[in-house]
Amino acid sequence: LGKGWPFHWMLYGPLVDYVLAYHDATVIREGPAPNPKGRYLFAMYPHGVYGVCRAFSGGVGLWRQLFPGISARWGSFGAAFMLPGIREFSLFAGCIDASKPVLERAIARGENIYLLPGGIDEMNLTDGTSKETKLVMKDRKGFVKLSIENGLDIVPGFCFGEKWIHKTVRLPGPIRQLLRPLRLSGTLLRGRGASFLGFLDPPLGFVWGKPIKVKQQKPVDEQYLNEVHSQVAEAVQDIFDRYKVRFGYAEDEILSMVSPQEAKVKAGSKKLA
Repeated sequence: LGKGWPFHWMLYGPLVDYVLAYHDATVIREGPAPNPKGRYLFAMYPHGVYGVCRAFSGGVGLWRQLFPGISARWGSFGAAFMLPGIREFSLFAGCIDASKPVLERAIARGENIYLLPGGIDEMNLTDGTSKETKLVMKDRKGFVKLSIENGLDIVPGFCFGEKWIHKTVRLPGPIRQLLRPLRLSGTLLRGRGASFLGFLDPPLGFVWGKPIKVKQQKPVDEQYLNEVHSQVAEAVQDIFDRYKVRFGYAEDEILSMVSPQEAKVKAGSKKLA
């Protein structure tokens, strides 16, 4: 949980390539390959219910080709390590607890970090029927502060199509409230037919933006924190605007940034699927 298990054989192995091949996925890296001697925090959006976007962080034909010499560990919600089966899979996939002390120990060991900063609040906003994709980015600056304190350049990424992979069924509000302290969304998934397999139309797409250079500070200046956070938000918005049509989104689809508080209100007002 604190240090993690050996994981390169799985996360950077052929299994991830099979997952991406099933979804007929396309990945784009903008700009040249980052310097393998650099230090990075990879920020992926949106979270989605299933989180299949994590597959774009591994593989032989994908990651090792696009980001040669670079590896990273996933920050994951703590409850994952309490669930048999999920715990072992998470550890084999390179996950560690996403709490700040654990992440900072990993960074001190020289490891890079993957995060889904939107977390459970963003997960609950996943809606394949809506033309508005909501990201929980407003007022969520902890990952930016972590990168500044530790001198990690931020690599933003956006996954297209994840909101259509599964149909969702939301459990009643009281049950979701009971599950929330465990960082569980209270959303069930429906796949193709009687299976859990995701739908395939449109195919998945992912775009990794250029690294956002970060100047290490400790303590972090509030103005600089806001500046870097704005750069990340603008980069993600730019990726969405330029690639949405290519990956099957309508011209009038939009991306909006909400706060964690706004996300809770919006998620609570959604009707049961």
